[in-house]
Amino acid sequence: MSDATQTQTLEQSLNKTDFGHVIYENRKTFIAVIVAILIAVSGYVLWKQSKKSKALDVSVKVFEFNTKTWSGAKEGKVAFPELVKQFDALDADVQSSPAMVPVALEMGKFLADKGALSEAEAILSKVNTTHNISAFFIGMQRAVILEKMGKIPEAVAVLEKLAKDKEVLMSAKVNLELGRLNLLNGEKGKAQTHFEYVINTFPNDEQAKMAKLYMAKLAQ
Repeated sequence: MSDATQTQTLEQSLNKTDFGHVIYENRKTFIAVIVAILIAVSGYVLWKQSKKSKALDVSVKVFEFNTKTWSGAKEGKVAFPELVKQFDALDADVQSSPAMVPVALEMGKFLADKGALSEAEAILSKVNTTHNISAFFIGMQRAVILEKMGKIPEAVAVLEKLAKDKEVLMSAKVNLELGRLNLLNGEKGKAQTHFEYVINTFPNDEQAKMAKLYMAKLAQ
């Protein structure tokens, strides 16, 4: 059958209905749309595969760091400065990956207990996670370490960032600590604001009792 006959047959078939006629008259546009859809679907599939591949690569790097460098540091085979150096050498997406967060928290506590506060802060400060739960635990640990280092303003800045999160965990605890640290830093007005927030917003919370005690000190 010739191309002309095929085209004529297709036209006759489509022209039997109004919708078919519209399709035939706009066949080039319909074909272009179909091709665009196929390209978009193919691109999405490739993107998903790429994400899975990247996530797997990140997990492997976290595993290797955990089983080699970090395990070596716990056993005394890797010096703390070398541990920090090896962590710094990791890509930012590896440092802040969900798989790295528990490892980083363990390292922070271990190093802090050993008195290696600057090393602990050097590692935790690189974990820039956007997950609010992970960010909360990393931030709270950093605040404790920074306070022990005598860096009160830096500790306040870390907690203020947590407090701004609309979904902040344990808001009463965060604001109580902000009040306490501001008080240590001589910022009585800011301290009072945080204590009053805890008392008024969480009146039945254990943190409210502590806030009232601090308020009593402010009144002296």
